[in-house]
Amino acid sequence: MGLAGEVDVAKRAGREAAIFCAYLLVAIAATWPLAARLDTAVSDLGDPLLNAWIIDWDCYALTHAPLHVFDAPIFYPSKYPLAYSENLIGIAVVVLPFHLAGLPPLAVYNVAMLLGIAISAYAGYLLARVVTGKTAASAIAGLLYGFVPYKLGHLAHVQIIWSATPALLLAALILYGRKPSKKYAALVAIAFAVGAIINIYLFLFGAVAMALTLVLIAIAETRDRRFWLTLMAALAIASLAVLPVLMPYAIVAREYDMRRGDGETLGASAMPADWLVASRNSAVYGNLLPDAWHHSERELFPGLLLIALTIAAFARKRAVAEVENEPQRYRFRWLDALIVLLVIATVIGLALHSSTIPMALLVIAIVARLPLREWMARSRFPIELWIAALWIVIGVIGSFGLHAFFHSILFHDVPGFRATRAPARWALIAYAGLAAASAVALARTRRRTLIMLALLAAVDVWPRIRWEQALSEPIPFDRWLAAAHAGPLIELPLRGDLEYRYMLGAASDDVMLFNGISGFEPPLHRRLRTEPLGDTTFDLLEKNGCRFVLIHIDSFSPLPGIAFDWIRRGLDEGRLVFVRRFDHEMNGDWLFALRRGPRTVPNEELQRLLDGKPTYNNATFGRIDRPRYNSTIIGPLDVSGWVLSPAGISKVDVLIDSGRVRIVASRAANAQISGMYPRYPKTTLPSFSAHIEHRPSGVPERTDVQVAIVDGAGRVTRMPDLLITWRE
Repeated sequence: MGLAGEVDVAKRAGREAAIFCAYLLVAIAATWPLAARLDTAVSDLGDPLLNAWIIDWDCYALTHAPLHVFDAPIFYPSKYPLAYSENLIGIAVVVLPFHLAGLPPLAVYNVAMLLGIAISAYAGYLLARVVTGKTAASAIAGLLYGFVPYKLGHLAHVQIIWSATPALLLAALILYGRKPSKKYAALVAIAFAVGAIINIYLFLFGAVAMALTLVLIAIAETRDRRFWLTLMAALAIASLAVLPVLMPYAIVAREYDMRRGDGETLGASAMPADWLVASRNSAVYGNLLPDAWHHSERELFPGLLLIALTIAAFARKRAVAEVENEPQRYRFRWLDALIVLLVIATVIGLALHSSTIPMALLVIAIVARLPLREWMARSRFPIELWIAALWIVIGVIGSFGLHAFFHSILFHDVPGFRATRAPARWALIAYAGLAAASAVALARTRRRTLIMLALLAAVDVWPRIRWEQALSEPIPFDRWLAAAHAGPLIELPLRGDLEYRYMLGAASDDVMLFNGISGFEPPLHRRLRTEPLGDTTFDLLEKNGCRFVLIHIDSFSPLPGIAFDWIRRGLDEGRLVFVRRFDHEMNGDWLFALRRGPRTVPNEELQRLLDGKPTYNNATFGRIDRPRYNSTIIGPLDVSGWVLSPAGISKVDVLIDSGRVRIVASRAANAQISGMYPRYPKTTLPSFSAHIEHRPSGVPERTDVQVAIVDGAGRVTRMPDLLITWRE
């Protein structure tokens, strides 16, 4: 390559890097202050914590035992626990350097979020470039694809944020259709395979979209044997490559009967009206419709601009080609015979209540029998627009899930699809088609107009996000567990909202936990969770190799007596041995060893606990009385509660809207609290309160409140975040 060629390559590389960096900067601005709160900010305290743990485990496994990545240390002793949810291995590979640099799990997860938005937008840009060859127009199409409101409404699901694969698969198919070669066949195969390690939904949906796209190409154009053999060979190699990833899913589905029921999947199947409903996180469209219209999995509206540009792409006329009519008399005799056979098979299937597969084949055969090639050749649209239209139709109809025939057939009769809970996610296939079509309209637009459209695109997709602040600082038990590496262990109580916290606390420790939360649940965990604590619990834990039990007493509120009775029974029967207490919340966390032996006598602090008396905390703790979690505030906001610390309390701050507003709370004496907790004499003013007359400027209605306590030694302790809706 000559000097001119090297300069040209460097120029192109610089342009591509600049476009990606621009998307990353937009992602940072659109999600602010996420980038400033990498180790605490999450969209909620559920799935983001699960996905942060999965990515952390993937990073650990990739650097220690990559062949055992599916043997995750949760749901002990069940088989292949990572296969109960998305494996996120592909995402972990990208953020592995941040993990190795020592960033905590939540920070690594949030880096993945920001990179995922930018990478998806860049994938949309590449798709648009393939379709149009225009850089500026493609950059706008990428913005519309990467920041589509549906995706930013799924900030709890990093696998949806990482939705680059549909756009890349569509781009690769178009490239291979234009210029069949081994290189482009490999691109198709890679784009297809990568979905298996990023988003199983998109892997399955993309496989169907790819198959139907190839059917469309076969109908539209005559292709030689080499075209098909090269592509099939590449896809066969890709399928073999992803087999080790897919096999654990097949094994656990068979062993634990992990399948979705019709009722569960029907609830996440879209209705046509859902395509008019935007995510609540959309700054422009989020509040246009009543709350009753909003369903978290079914807010599919892609924005007006993406729809308008797609309509413009298909409205443009072009010269119609002259096509010679090919004699059809004998061409489709075999297809006619197949249609007759499929009609018979469908009728028989209807009688036997098993007609979905013959009916689907009948539909395909009838479509193939139509003179589509002639229609497409005479139409105003190039093949790329036909393919884009196909993806839009597939995505829209697929999103209807069990309300329509398409996903119903796949769900009931095609392996793998029975695990799909949310068919509405087919919308991601439609968005790729919309991005490709919108790029065609943008490519026809003058430069001055493009500048205006770029600004409109940013407004159209701009989000309004309420971040929640997780308590990411390890609690004393987590620090002990990391050092002692004790296990197998169970943390009690088993409750969905707490399991997320347990898993994140044990991240990077590789300690075997009976705990876990995921898309599916193995039978042992379900039984432990649903049955009350009793002798059966001791037997189940002992039989399955449990060595330690940690009990979070405050999490049993308002019925701590359940835990007290179980602990007494375990001590009296010699099945529990007290190990130690950890400072946490008001009443601490209590660790016991599980074994059979003589009866043990509680020490003084444990006896105080079992008698219902406060135990000593060598840490700051307290309670927020107002406001309540998820409450609606009309008018002034009052924040109040009490705090205690052995070192005394120096200051209490009220933090609003991810800490962007800080208000110093007033403090007062409280004889009742001081009398109940006499072992903290340095805290003379335990009560705190703050009265905020009006919602501060810039704080949205949907916001959050957190209390930060500074003790007498200058240490800061943050209390759990509270989400509120604050209306004037």
